[in-house]
Amino acid sequence: MSDQRGFAVDPQAVHAFGTGLRHDLDVHLSSEKVQTLHVFSQTPGFGTRALSEDVRQAARNYHARLVELYDVMDALLYNGAALARAAHTIADAYAESDTLAGTDIQRSLADARPAVTADATATDPDTDRPI
Repeated sequence: MSDQRGFAVDPQAVHAFGTGLRHDLDVHLSSEKVQTLHVFSQTPGFGTRALSEDVRQAARNYHARLVELYDVMDALLYNGAALARAAHTIADAYAESDTLAGTDIQRSLADARPAVTADATATDPDTDRPI
């Protein structure tokens, strides 16, 4: 087991993930959804006028599954886009926290500089030699 605590985040890599995900959604899944909608909307329905109730029921089930497929694709697109936005928000927050931490460290060092300088010029009162 490691003694290291915490974790490291590479904001640029998180941004790249969000950008790549958004690209994949736009180029692949979005276009697949549109293409699927066109294919199935232009395909004539089957079995809706069949004499057999079993065939008509199969046609209704098929239609219901298509609607569910579109709903799943919508949910994937929506949630994927939300994840991509969240990745950018998280990366920005980490970068901002790094900047704030760096500013706090610089301020602390600046505040400590006079004390360090004073200690560097201190002398022993008895011998007048640097301490």
